[in-house]
Amino acid sequence: MALATQAFTTPANTVVTADTAAPPGSLPTPAVPTAPGMISPLVDDSSAYIWSPNAAANQTVTFVSTFDLGALPILSLALPVTAYFAYAANGTATVTATLEVVNLLGIVTLSVPLFNDSNTGDSQDVATASGDALISAGLLGTARVVVSTTVTSPTSEGRYLGQLTVRDFLL
Repeated sequence: MALATQAFTTPANTVVTADTAAPPGSLPTPAVPTAPGMISPLVDDSSAYIWSPNAAANQTVTFVSTFDLGALPILSLALPVTAYFAYAANGTATVTATLEVVNLLGIVTLSVPLFNDSNTGDSQDVATASGDALISAGLLGTARVVVSTTVTSPTSEGRYLGQLTVRDFLL
């Protein structure tokens, strides 16, 4: 299996689209780096946690992360894709991912659900989710995985970290 991408959630690829502590009219906004807590687990040796620029106790935040996979190969008839997502949060987190094909005009021409999962809500837990898809390479354009995560943090210092690994076979 070839590695298509391996990337973490960062302020560069993640925006906050909903936040119970955000002032009206301030969303969407980029996520911001935040220091992990003393008991925050590492994900693949990374402690690059992010959160909303706003902070409040019992806060619920939705993050949308976009991971670009690049141009689709032209000669293949089909492209099997397997996506793995490891994530940690200091509260309850629910993740949903879709594989999207975007044409040369920037329009999404295909959207395939990959996975839907949630963690235990334990701040020391790293949860994993995975999914498979088969897409036709005859669709010109680029592929990307979009992960939407909603985290409810009981403290005013929320933390969220995710890592996406995508593997594929070229037939």
